[in-house]
Amino acid sequence: MLLKNLKTRKTKHVNKVKDHIFAMHMLLSRKAQDLDELNGKELNKKVKELQSISSRMKQYQRYLKLLMF
Repeated sequence: MLLKNLKTRKTKHVNKVKDHIFAMHMLLSRKAQDLDELNGKELNKKVKELQSISSRMKQYQRYLKLLMF
């Protein structure tokens, strides 16, 4: 019973992490659509923001790999 409960909790956690990665991916793609309209400082700011989201996505993906191991 305890082992089954742990597996269920792990599965729920893995699913939450996957959903969060997917949400971040959707946010990244929505924000990337506006890049063609920007220039100068606004473009640099948006690029930094996109880099930040991308970096966090990579961190979550590494964490997910550790969970699945």
